[in-house]
Amino acid sequence: MSLAKPEALLTPSPSLDSATRILVVDDEPLLRQYAARILIAEGFLVLEAADGREALDQVRVHSDQLGVVVSDIVMPRLNGVELLQALAVDHPLLPVVLMTGYGTLELAALGITPPCAVLAKPFSPELLVGEVKRCLRGSST
Repeated sequence: MSLAKPEALLTPSPSLDSATRILVVDDEPLLRQYAARILIAEGFLVLEAADGREALDQVRVHSDQLGVVVSDIVMPRLNGVELLQALAVDHPLLPVVLMTGYGTLELAALGITPPCAVLAKPFSPELLVGEVKRCLRGSST
């Protein structure tokens, strides 16, 4: 039995499009890095942003390669709802997964409808990967 080299964990698996990147947006570095590590271990290429403004900069540079944006809602400068609104105008087909401490009903009461999914914090690695993959499949149909 051979063990995979550490760099093998950072390369996309053959079943994924190697050009697909996932953008993880959260102002809390530990949560952002947690989500990024999970997605990298699953074979995704991951970009990170600390808030909505940084996320929009990343989207401008990598828009043709981004598959999904995974974003927190409560952030300084440009929050997740404002990011969602900006993406809906400039990149309406880009799936967004919102990470939040709010429940789905609370979000609906605030008028927030994510284009793809909502992950309640804390979430399991399996749930994050499952929602990202589901959103990727949904955007390719």
